[in-house]
Amino acid sequence: MGRGSICGFGYSMDELIVFFGSEYGKGAYHAEALFRQLYTGGNAEVSGTQEYRPAAELAEKVERDFKVCLPEVGMSQDDAGTRKFSLSLEDGAITESVIIPMVESETLCISSQVGCSRGCTFCETAGMGLLRNLKTDEIIAQWAVAHFDLGTKPRNIVFMGMGEPFDNFDAVIRAVDILSDQRGAAIPKRRISISTSGHVVGIRQLMELENRFPDRGYRTIRLAVSLNASNDDIRSRLMPINRIWSMKELKSALLDSPQSHKKDALYFEYVLIPGVNDDEQHADELNRWMEGMVAKVNLIPYHPTGSSPWSEPDEESLKLFHSVILSSGRECRTRRSRGKGIEAACGMLGKYSRLSRSVL
Repeated sequence: MGRGSICGFGYSMDELIVFFGSEYGKGAYHAEALFRQLYTGGNAEVSGTQEYRPAAELAEKVERDFKVCLPEVGMSQDDAGTRKFSLSLEDGAITESVIIPMVESETLCISSQVGCSRGCTFCETAGMGLLRNLKTDEIIAQWAVAHFDLGTKPRNIVFMGMGEPFDNFDAVIRAVDILSDQRGAAIPKRRISISTSGHVVGIRQLMELENRFPDRGYRTIRLAVSLNASNDDIRSRLMPINRIWSMKELKSALLDSPQSHKKDALYFEYVLIPGVNDDEQHADELNRWMEGMVAKVNLIPYHPTGSSPWSEPDEESLKLFHSVILSSGRECRTRRSRGKGIEAACGMLGKYSRLSRSVL
């Protein structure tokens, strides 16, 4: 593959068909062949395909216009097999992504922004602020590098890297559409999760898509809501977004969404921080707030960073909180985040991306 810039990925099938019609005077037959080659072969070398063998001149034009150039890759790996890789983009910005090994598959955690503007106090990425949104091709590039360069075949895609995905709604949804297209990467939307800090407008925008295009599977996308508190007072201190949309407004939006009424479609992420949100009464309060929603809880032990004011929770407090949630009949698991040793665990991305601030 070429190196230096992203120029081939990021096109949906429909966009390629339009391009072929305006630029080449051709239609879906040749556009689909290129789409398949891009997203299953990792290149734009169409001259050897059945569709292009009788059309050498067209193949030459297509290969000239759609060279695939992926960014430079940096990578680290821990003893358990978790891999964090960074991509150096054309303007000097750096993305970070994580490949998480599962029992029989792998999950790819990708970023939607360089940095984040939401300012969550427990998150390393928040310390960067927002440098910029990622374009669709830069989001797709993370999957392409993981798949074609690093030899993985991610079964699940989670938008849980740097950034608030719903702050970059259009580019993220375009990436979801491309990655889930059965003629290409073919990752079903039900295996794609979008993690949000509680972006009520974004949740409702997704609902609008679900209602407008019921045949496109948007309602099967999984939502993971980073909640981290059982009441507005604590959540507003931890997560400034709660000062924009309260927990009441967030719950109202979620109750309107199809995800809150389906099994395995809505998850609440709860980072347990000693002395802040880990009391038994907080667990009881959380149970009451979740009433009416079919949702699971992922408890995540807080990971201290160098400047952190908090410590990591002990096993006793984790087990107590976990048992209280379970007592309500709701499924709850303690998620042992992978990749702490290489700063790839939840809330730890951003170390290398800070380097791009001096460039942008």
